[in-house]
Amino acid sequence: MTNNTYYLLDGFKLILQPGLKRFVIIPLLINIILFIGLFFLATHFFNEFNHWLTLHLPSWLYWLGSLLWLIFFIGFFLTFLYTFTTLANFIAAPFNSILAEKVEWYLTGKSLEKQSALTLVKDIPRIIARQFSIIGFYLPRACLLLILFFIPIAQLVAPVLWFVFNAWFMTLQYVDYPTDNHRIPLSEVRRRLQRKRWPALSFGVSVLLLTMVPLLNCFVMPAAVAGATKMWLKEFT
Repeated sequence: MTNNTYYLLDGFKLILQPGLKRFVIIPLLINIILFIGLFFLATHFFNEFNHWLTLHLPSWLYWLGSLLWLIFFIGFFLTFLYTFTTLANFIAAPFNSILAEKVEWYLTGKSLEKQSALTLVKDIPRIIARQFSIIGFYLPRACLLLILFFIPIAQLVAPVLWFVFNAWFMTLQYVDYPTDNHRIPLSEVRRRLQRKRWPALSFGVSVLLLTMVPLLNCFVMPAAVAGATKMWLKEFT
């Protein structure tokens, strides 16, 4: 395993550099607002359900309400791990593309072809469409892996395969920003990553592990964009 896990740490350092910090604010705010919004929305509906359930329980079973809250918090964060990152990246995609462009300029001194604000706005549908393509790549394979959890014997390896697949997906998702800026087709991106499969996977593992840390995962996205941009320039170009 190469030291590609350190590219994520490099990403945290990069987003703190002068000239780059301002491009991190919007993606970071999107992450935080999305997390808080989803949490309070889920809490509201669960509170309503718990109140309804308590009214129909005998008094000696009221303790179930506290147990259900514990299950709710655990379930929310476990579900959050696998849905939040994809949703946040989808919403913040245009801003992440700009961040990747600025990181590339910071690292190489070479800027992409200058675009007007109007051109950037017109480019948003293409960026969003690219995100749909990535989700289209992910969902069928994820569904097939989920089936393994219900097959005897295969259940033993299903969690490992699920983790490895999601780590690979993290790499693909974040490397997409610098590559899309250069209009590199997604199929070509996957082909280059597969040439150095283990180095690419190690970066995804580091990202996935940090997304499992509540609150810290809100800060992972901009760092992963910066780290993936540096990794792509150093390892895959």
